[in-house]
Amino acid sequence: MKLNLFIATMGLTATALGQPEQWLTYHTSSEERGYHAVQLTTNPPEGVALPALNSPAWFARWQTPLDPAGGRWLCVDRSHKSGPCDRLFIDSSGNGRLDDKQPVMGRLEFNMAYFPATPLVFKGEDGPLTYHVAFRFYQYETNSPQFLVSSAGWYEGMVDFDGVKKNLKLLDGNVNGTFNDIAPNPFDSDRVAITGDAFSERYLGRMLEVDGKFFNIEIPRDGAFVKVKKADVVLGSVRVPENIAEFAAFGTNGYFVRKPANGQLSLPAGQYRVVSWRIDRKDEKGAAWTLSGYDFPDSATFAVAADKPADVKIGEPVKAVLEAQNSGSRDIVFNLRFSGQQQESIQMLRGGERPNGPKLMLADAKGSLHSTNTFEFG
Repeated sequence: MKLNLFIATMGLTATALGQPEQWLTYHTSSEERGYHAVQLTTNPPEGVALPALNSPAWFARWQTPLDPAGGRWLCVDRSHKSGPCDRLFIDSSGNGRLDDKQPVMGRLEFNMAYFPATPLVFKGEDGPLTYHVAFRFYQYETNSPQFLVSSAGWYEGMVDFDGVKKNLKLLDGNVNGTFNDIAPNPFDSDRVAITGDAFSERYLGRMLEVDGKFFNIEIPRDGAFVKVKKADVVLGSVRVPENIAEFAAFGTNGYFVRKPANGQLSLPAGQYRVVSWRIDRKDEKGAAWTLSGYDFPDSATFAVAADKPADVKIGEPVKAVLEAQNSGSRDIVFNLRFSGQQQESIQMLRGGERPNGPKLMLADAKGSLHSTNTFEFG
């Protein structure tokens, strides 16, 4: 009996300490997720057999760590004499050839061609692995063409978080074919979405916050399953201006959104980068205004420790930056933008919509008014 009890206890301990694999299901959709630009060139790739092309073609290489060579070659050309390129050849099998592939035809809309989700096959640890990509090609007048790639597949399933099951989605945020990327820049990281979360998606980190609890999360490169367990977290204090209504930060720990109370909030100890902030206010007529900061530079970082509060300089004041540029003729283009304390971009909304732009008045050296123009936001 003592031996059986010892074995049973060992089994319970192993189960408690281990992180069971919770498997997810791969899904595809025609709705693209996350766009990234792919550089185009007119130079054919060396050593790649090409199909018969109808017009001068463009070539590109989609980079992915799933391929031992580091990426897959593709080319786009036209099925008509003019208009955007609407035929796509892509090395879907990874054999280094394009001449044995059937063209993927794009749907034309004005100067843009939308290519449907296309399956690419890779060698996975347990056999063939399929990943779907979608492309978009467009060119306006004499400008250089643009080519965008997006993920058309994701993993999804029910995941147990300390006895509470939630639907979880893994999204390839940086569109490189893998689902476990964590980078200093949140836009280079993958994303996760959990049903019931106040925020539709979060940038992926080593932790997830679910219903106020912190969990460690592990994800394989192919995204087929997750492992989660409750995390032992050391919290630190962060101070922001008292009028900040919402604050978001990202680090290797994860993506966290807070609604500060009297300028105070807490985060797991670690290094972070400011993602956004928001101030809410009403004018004398009762109209709701929001002032928000976003698109922060890489330098907008701060450290959170248990024994020392972190002071983050965000919010007001903001400054208006007026720029004038000669367009190459007698015309001069004026641009007005608003910048925050850490050189972030600023957006102002009134009732959830952009307000009327400020006026620009031009006068000569003697002060005589010559012209009045109104800026347009967006």
